[in-house]
Amino acid sequence: MNQYFKLLKKYSTSQEHYNIILNHGLSVLGKSIDIITKKELYNDIDIDLIVSSCLLHDIGAFEFMKNFDKFQKNYITHGIIGGKILRKEGFKKEALIAERHIGSGLSKKYIIENNLPLPKRDFLPITLEQKLICYADKFHSKSGKKDTLENIKKEMKGFGKEPFKRFLELEKMFG
Repeated sequence: MNQYFKLLKKYSTSQEHYNIILNHGLSVLGKSIDIITKKELYNDIDIDLIVSSCLLHDIGAFEFMKNFDKFQKNYITHGIIGGKILRKEGFKKEALIAERHIGSGLSKKYIIENNLPLPKRDFLPITLEQKLICYADKFHSKSGKKDTLENIKKEMKGFGKEPFKRFLELEKMFG
């Protein structure tokens, strides 16, 4: 696990930012383990990939933590940035999770319709591990706040029918 901490440290912009991303990743890991236990997914899931991906899925967020205005404007691209970093560092499966954890996944159609600053292709969670982290990530903000299912549903509704429907599918699987 030390390699994941070192990788986060390498890309962090400050000790404070490192702590924020690490604590968020650990919270997502805790939620993921709770779900794996509750749903008895032990034999169906790659637990090593869950650990590494929970810790590394937001590595691309460091880029935005330096400048708050930039953080707000293009933060949606942090998954793509993280995917590039993780591929460069040899973490191919984790790169896919970083790219696909945004929202409840993003379809090419949704990206185009909403003129999002992302490549025009699908970023939808496909594997069980991708879906689990996409879901678990919603329950913990980087500020350390835990969110409720009701608040998450309300927020997801605000992004439109497609993302909300996908979130409900994830909730059915893991809730």
